[in-house]
Amino acid sequence: MSNIITEVIENGTTHPVVADYHFPAKGSAPVPVIVILHGLKGFKDWGQFPLIAQHLSRSGFGVVRVNFSMNGTSPEHPAEFVDLEAYGYNTYAHELADVKQVLENIWWKSGDLSLDPERIGILGHSRGGGIALLSTVDEPRIKAVATWASVCEFESRMNPPDLEEWKKNGVHFQFNSRTQQNMPVYLDIRNDFLANAERYNIRNAVEKLSIPQLIVHGKKDETVSFKEAEHLHSWNLFSKLVLIEDANHTFGGRHPWNVPTLPKETVEALQETINFFRENL
Repeated sequence: MSNIITEVIENGTTHPVVADYHFPAKGSAPVPVIVILHGLKGFKDWGQFPLIAQHLSRSGFGVVRVNFSMNGTSPEHPAEFVDLEAYGYNTYAHELADVKQVLENIWWKSGDLSLDPERIGILGHSRGGGIALLSTVDEPRIKAVATWASVCEFESRMNPPDLEEWKKNGVHFQFNSRTQQNMPVYLDIRNDFLANAERYNIRNAVEKLSIPQLIVHGKKDETVSFKEAEHLHSWNLFSKLVLIEDANHTFGGRHPWNVPTLPKETVEALQETINFFRENL
């Protein structure tokens, strides 16, 4: 059984990164670490992700579940969108910087928490999958990367059907049907993308990969087509592609998830992920 602590990782701004560390008992041999990145309108405690982290830790890994600094939650309310302005001003640059901050924190805390900083893997869901892949480009501390329901590009997301209205008003809104919130997205993220389009090209990142890659996607994903997983695989034929026949975008999960067992689609994705990281960390 692992121990769990919550760490508020200060980054010199008013929006720190919040992370939950699952780590073995004090005095245990250092274990490899898996960093979990959430997707759009997600957070570290969404749905079955805490339970996923528990299963990973019982399988011999340290786990770090991350709330991106500008995801709209706060350290006091890590599972609620209480800061919609932060959400609106989030960018890919912020999220990539958050990943670096977390990796640095793992190195600083590894001795105290019996974590092995030489064996770090990263697991990203949806948009977090894209961020995980981009993070591998200049982050040698990442030794293996796995994605669930990942996007394969950001460009189309930065050119939505209401682009002209977005540019005219400086903001467009994403409706969150679960919370009934209209969540603003300002032009900062698009401007960031346009200024760094080559850096944020996921295909370029995948083609440069020199570490093991696992791609897991549901064939019934209603949010990100499994065709995007096939694109990712085609750009790195050394990657492993797993398509789960009945899985949707959240692998059968929802928020809140108040039962002690995982959906069968999540179990299938998780077992593939555990095997992958056991082989490669």
